[in-house]
Formats: sequence, structure tokens, C-alpha cells
Amino acid sequence: MTENELRRLERATYLATADTGLWDILLASVISSLAIGPLLSVYLGDFGASAVFLPFYALVFWGIHLVKTRVIHPRIGIVEFGKPRQKRLKSLGVIMLVVNLVALVLGIVAAYRFPMEQTDIVPYILSLILLVSFSTAAFFLEVPRVFFYGLLLATAPVVGEFLFQRGYATHHGLPITFGICTVVILVAGIVRFVRFLPPRIQGEASSREGGYE
Repeated sequence: MTENELRRLERATYLATADTGLWDILLASVISSLAIGPLLSVYLGDFGASAVFLPFYALVFWGIHLVKTRVIHPRIGIVEFGKPRQKRLKSLGVIMLVVNLVALVLGIVAAYRFPMEQTDIVPYILSLILLVSFSTAAFFLEVPRVFFYGLLLATAPVVGEFLFQRGYATHHGLPITFGICTVVILVAGIVRFVRFLPPRIQGEASSREGGYE
């Protein structure tokens, strides 16, 4: 095979992996903590409400790993990503680390610098962080729907605060808005996974095993 053919196979396998719905299901499981966490914090405190999700995340990661090895790999094969894509994914990791550190600093500043009556700016900051994070991820991952997920999630804090200020919701509306986001992303992931399930041609899967430099 020529290098261009290997590149096309690598890209096709990468996009096929991204289209299995597992990424969507994993994202939905993470977003669900933003919906359920505020409700649990009343009884468990902020730390307890976060810690209680650790076993849940472990179960989700285990389930996804099992599905990848038992369902995904037999259908599309295993590919070793080339150096350009590896570099792209590493760059995304560094950028997301920086974004998260900036978000942490902004959160601390908002908590200690803004008076209580001015905390309504926090949802807008959170929305901006979500939009920037997901837009960056969509660009580096080359998966356009991640950008649309970012748009959806970016509206959640603002709409939630709108509902909260008018007495239509508690906990700043986060259980409602992030709950809706969780359902939308989860359903999208399940639909993609179900569409992926029909058997692939065995020869096609085996021919994709390999990589390029």
C-alpha cells in the first residue's frame, strides 16, 4: 500500500471510531454529573456530590472498554495512528489543560472577587468556557458534531440562570438544562451505536489493521 492509501485507511478508521457513539455516551455520562450533582450536594455536600460519581465513571469506562474490545474492534479493526494525528491529539490535550486551568482561575476569582449580587456573570463565563473548549476539541478531533454539542452545552448555564431568576427552577436551573443536554447527547450516542451494529465485512476490518509513519 502507498502512504496515501494508508492515510486514507487511517482516517476512515478514525472517523468510523468517532462515529460509533461511544464518545457521545461517555460525554453524556460526564454531563449527567452537572445535572444530578447540584441535587445531591444538598445531602452530601459539594465534595460528596462529586465523589459519588467516581464509581459511576469507573463503570462507564469499563463498559466502554468492553464494548470497544468485543464489538468495535472486530468490526473496524485496530489502527495505529500516524504521527500527524498523534501530534494533533497531543496538542489538543495541552490546549484543554490550559483551558481548564484558566477556567479554574476564573472560578476562583469569581468566587472571591464578585459580590453575591454580581454572581449572575458566572453563567456567562461558564458558557464561554464550554463553547471555547468544545470548539477547540471539534477542530482538533475533526468531528463537527462536537461543536454543536458545545453550542448546546453553552446555552445550559445561561438558560438555567434565566429559569432560576424567575422562580421556575432551583439550583440555578442546572438539573433541568444539563439534564436535557444529557438526554440529547445520550440519545444521539445510542442511535449512532445502533446504526453501527450491523456486521461489517470481515476482510474490510482485517485490512485496516496497521498504521503509517
